[in-house]
Amino acid sequence: LRSRDESRGLVMFIDVPHGAAPGDRLSLVTNSNQNLTVLLPPGATPGKKLSVTLPAAAAGEISIVRMMLNGVELPRPTPDPAALLKAHRQQTDGHWLRVGPAEKCETRFSFPLSAFRPTSSQTVVEPFGFWQLPVVRGHVPITENWALDGAATRLGGSPFALGGVEFELALEGRAVPWTPKDGAEGACRDLEICLVVRRMPQAAGASEAKPALAIWLHLVAGDRWSGWQRVSLAPGEVFEYDLADRRYITN
Repeated sequence: LRSRDESRGLVMFIDVPHGAAPGDRLSLVTNSNQNLTVLLPPGATPGKKLSVTLPAAAAGEISIVRMMLNGVELPRPTPDPAALLKAHRQQTDGHWLRVGPAEKCETRFSFPLSAFRPTSSQTVVEPFGFWQLPVVRGHVPITENWALDGAATRLGGSPFALGGVEFELALEGRAVPWTPKDGAEGACRDLEICLVVRRMPQAAGASEAKPALAIWLHLVAGDRWSGWQRVSLAPGEVFEYDLADRRYITN
């Protein structure tokens, strides 16, 4: 959103990015190569609207092309997710409608994530292969007593059947220890969110092992969605979706 006041310049409204907190330094670069740095005021929490004013000399269509938080570049702003999802569903629904009712299944469930929001965050440097990269980590107190062996904790799910076979769409979480600046090693816990499709195991004592079954999957999860993916699952096997940034997802 933008408005122009010749005495003030161009006023733009942007969303406060994830990981930001009052007092952080937010730097913006426009498509006309203008640079602006603002200190986030009290109450500027992720997702809230923030007004910024560009110099009056700015002319034409102005947009933000780069955004940095405390010197760390953030992912580029994207178009409205609702508009993107609508265009995406027009394509995926074409495939869905070609399949007969007996050969498809749709399942859905909701889960409130408010209790899993971080209470604080920091930009820390972590190893990635041969590199040391800045990463925004949050502290999620509810995960403090979770296992740290990489095992997932089930948060919710929805069972479904397809082709006479039982499956489950499940939401899981993993606690990730990280070290805050000037803090004890591994003192904080971040949360990685996972969405999986699990083929349920065979009943104990089953006389014959069931073969793998190939199915096509399409996921819509808050602000994330997938394309059609072909997956082959044997009893007890799991397919995990790649959610990109696993720390945040819309309810």
